[in-house]
Parts: sequence; structure tokens; C-alpha cells
Amino acid sequence: MDRRLRLAIGLALIGHWPLVAAARYRLSYDAYVHMFFADHYRRDWWALWEPRWYTGFTVVSYPPLVHQLIAALASLVGIEVAWAVVLLGVLIALPTGVYAFAHVFVGRRAAGYAAIASAVLPSIYLSAYTFGQLPTLAGLLAALWGLAALARYLRDGRPLDSALAVMLMAVVAAAHHGTLLFLPWDVIAVAVHQTLTGRVAWSRLLVRLVIFGLASIVAVLIVIWPFWQWGLGQTMQTPIDHLSRHNFLLDPSASVMFFWPVYGPLVLLMPWAVRVAIRRKRAALGALFAVMFVLGLGGTTPLPRWLYGGQWAWLTYDRFALWASVALLPFAGLVVLVVQRSLRRWEDRPWLIARGIALITMGASSVAAVMVPTIRPTQPKPLDMQPIVAFLAQDDRSQWRYLTFGFGDQMARLSLLTNATTMDGSYHTARQLPELRTSGIGQIDAAYWSPLGVDGLDPILDRASERGVRWGFVNLSAYIPMLARHGWRYLTTLTNGVEIWENPSAMLPQDDPPANATEHLASISWGVLPLAALGVTGALAWLRTRWRND
Repeated sequence: MDRRLRLAIGLALIGHWPLVAAARYRLSYDAYVHMFFADHYRRDWWALWEPRWYTGFTVVSYPPLVHQLIAALASLVGIEVAWAVVLLGVLIALPTGVYAFAHVFVGRRAAGYAAIASAVLPSIYLSAYTFGQLPTLAGLLAALWGLAALARYLRDGRPLDSALAVMLMAVVAAAHHGTLLFLPWDVIAVAVHQTLTGRVAWSRLLVRLVIFGLASIVAVLIVIWPFWQWGLGQTMQTPIDHLSRHNFLLDPSASVMFFWPVYGPLVLLMPWAVRVAIRRKRAALGALFAVMFVLGLGGTTPLPRWLYGGQWAWLTYDRFALWASVALLPFAGLVVLVVQRSLRRWEDRPWLIARGIALITMGASSVAAVMVPTIRPTQPKPLDMQPIVAFLAQDDRSQWRYLTFGFGDQMARLSLLTNATTMDGSYHTARQLPELRTSGIGQIDAAYWSPLGVDGLDPILDRASERGVRWGFVNLSAYIPMLARHGWRYLTTLTNGVEIWENPSAMLPQDDPPANATEHLASISWGVLPLAALGVTGALAWLRTRWRND
């Protein structure tokens, strides 16, 4: 293993271990959402229907691999520890993916420095500890490995590299469906680079690319086929406002959250990267960065609307910015080489000082990205959930549904701790209730912070009684007038300060899972194929390593 890659892995361990051990992910948006999915598989691996959110939804609406890995480990250590272990494992492994990807476009030394930079890359820390996007990071890692395997196949034509690249694409799909949006751009960049550098003739490359493309499509379709079957029946919901879709020039808060913490000091590198990318040898990588960078600006440019049509308003664009920052890393590696050659004309000490300053600057930016939820609070203060859990566990209260008001994404944590169900939820794509799909509101709990405000809940609460919603847990007084207006009445205040309001007109829920929620073939394949794809991929990677060492 390259010594720079070993250093990168060590730095990633040093950087992420304390943050994971301190559970900084608890302040993120999505960590508890993914723990909730993992808890579903821990409770019943083969069940496709989850009754605790949205009066019930199908879990095939989100690829299961990361959640299933957490669930498998959770049987030994519990959900949250399992989440932390998988998160730390992915973060420590990411430099290997960056190294493999960067080496497609630059030499080993530059790729090694790119890997070192990835260990202190602000966008990685932002995704892990502010956004809580573990499946996104896992999909990124698998995609980077897969693109490196694809480059080897396009160059040398070895079937083992082709099979490994195809299976890694299947793993990407099983981990995070959104990552598939980036892969066409990445594959084109890798293929064009092979031709621009004269490594393979166009005719041979096209044949290999078609073989890889067709095989990858088949693998991706098969491994998570229930997801695609579910997706064919979906229609567009009323878009929910998201800062990443705003115009960054007109809305400074959007750039504060989705631009500066993503790139940090790499912003200074961009002009140099553009200059280098103009040259033929780096053009494909430069084009990849440019496309990802512009898409990562969300509504600042019309490109997302042109590419995705009406669907553009349902996507979030921080993930494109994450890919843009990763595409910058090979250029960062080249910069280090240029600076190294320049400073070594004098002596080694300036070179060491320059490297130290660069690492410290990047590290400080990553710490700032981690501290975003503290500097600019993105969630209400942590709540003690036990009084609520105890309330719902008494008598027959858990037979009725509940709503939370002002909990933020902690409402997903409450769902982990109780069997009671809610009309709300934190994975909006999966909801089917008409009043939610047309509301333009994400979580009912967080309506106060949405552009529609608390009044936007009126059409939803009009139907709360027939949905079986009897209990309301209020952590923000701004919701109280709205509840009183709908006939709810104050019941008591718990020891954690949360008020309980009761809806006296609630009807006892009678919802049953739809017939396709118990489809045997879908249940078996959903529980087996994603992990099987990961296992086959691991076996192919081992075979290639053994073949290379022979």
C-alpha cells in the first residue's frame, strides 16, 4: 500500500474517531432517520411494510444495504452503536476510494496526496455530522472503487475488472439510489480520459463501454428490483422547500449552509484547477468537476431545470457539491506536487511547513463544518424521550397515533423507542397520504420553520381524527393556538417540559397493510440480494488482489 494512502487512512481515523465517539451525528438531520430504517430490519428482516410512519409505508422506497448492515450488527451492540461502527468504517475507507479514483486521472503520488486531502475534506465531515447522510457516503465509496475498476477494464479489457466494476455499481444502487444520478457523468469522464490520454482506441473502448453499461443496468435493476417496481407507480408530490435549491447569490443563507462549508479552502484551488483542466490530459476530470459544481449550486443556475425538468424541485443539490469537492481532490494532489518541487529547490523545512499549514487549514475547515449545527443550530435542544415513551406505554395509548410539534428530527428517535405510530415521518418520498403529498410541508413536526408556517398544517389536521391521531406532544408553544383551533385540549405537562394535547374526536386506527406489502418474492429478494451483491463484490475484489499479487 502506498505510504501516502496509509497516512490518509491514519488521518481519517484520527479525525473521525473522536467525533463518532462523541456522537456528533446526533445533531445531524438524517442520522436517526437511517437508524429508524435499520430498526425496521432489526425487528423483522423480511417485512416490507413499516407501520410506524405515515400510517404505514413500504420500505422498498429506500435501498436497504446500509440499513441492513446496521441491523445485522445491531443484534450484537444495539442500533446506535451499530450506526456508529458502520459510519466510522465508511469514513476510514473513503481515502482508499479517493486514491483509486484519483489514480485514474493522475499519478500515484498525486493520488496519494488527494487521499490525504480527503481525510480532512470539509464536505465529508459536513455530510457525516451535519447532514447525517451515511448511505450517501457509502454510495460514494462504492462508486469511487467502481470507477477505478471500470478504468482498468476499459484500458486492459480483463473480464475480472469488468465483473468487479459491474458489481460495484450494483452495490451503489443497493446503498443509495441518489448516487446513480452522478454515475453517468463519472463514467463518461473516465471513458473520455482513457481516450484523450491514448490508453485505448475509441472502437475498443466503445465495445467495452457498451458491455459494462448493459451489464450494469441489468445488475442494478435486479439487485433492488422492488424499488424500481415501486418507483414506476409514483407521481410527483408538491415540492418541499430546500435551501440547496435556492439561488446562492440572492439567498446568503443557502451559500452559508451548502457552499462554504462544502468546499472550504478548496475554493482557492478552483481557478488553478480550471486552468489545468483546459489542457487535454485533464479535460475529462475538469468537465466532471464543472458539471457537478454547477449542479451543486442548485437554483443559482438553470442547469438543474434543463436536465431534470419538473423533477428538479424534488432533488437536493448538496450531494452534487459533495461530488464536485471529490472531483477537485486530484487537482489538489497535483498542486501539492507543484509546490513540493518549488520548495525543495530551497530545503525540506519550508516544504514541511507548507504541508502542515495546508493540513491545518483543511482540518480547521472540517471542524467548522462539523460545528455548523452548534454555530447555527439546525435542531431543537435534545429532549429526554423516556417520559413520552412511558406515557405511550400506559394502558391502550399506543393503539392511537401521535404527532410531535417542535421536536425536529428527534421525532425519528422517538419512533425508535416506541411501538406507537404517527401520521408524520422523516422520509417524505415514501408517504402516500394525499394531504401530506400536496401540502408542500416536509415534517408536520417542523412546519413552524417551513415557508408555509404553522397555518400550513390546517388541511392536515382537518383529517387527523380520521387518521387516528389522538396525542400531540408539543415542544414549541407556537403550535398551541393551531391545536386549540382544531379542538384539541391540553392534558398535562411531562417532566421533560413537553406538553401533551389530546384530540378528543380521534377514531381508533383500522389500517391494514396493502396486499403487495407481503409479496413473498419481493420480500425474499429484498432481504437477500443487496447483501449478496456486497458479498460477491468482496469475493471479486479478493480474487483480483490475489491475481495481482501472483
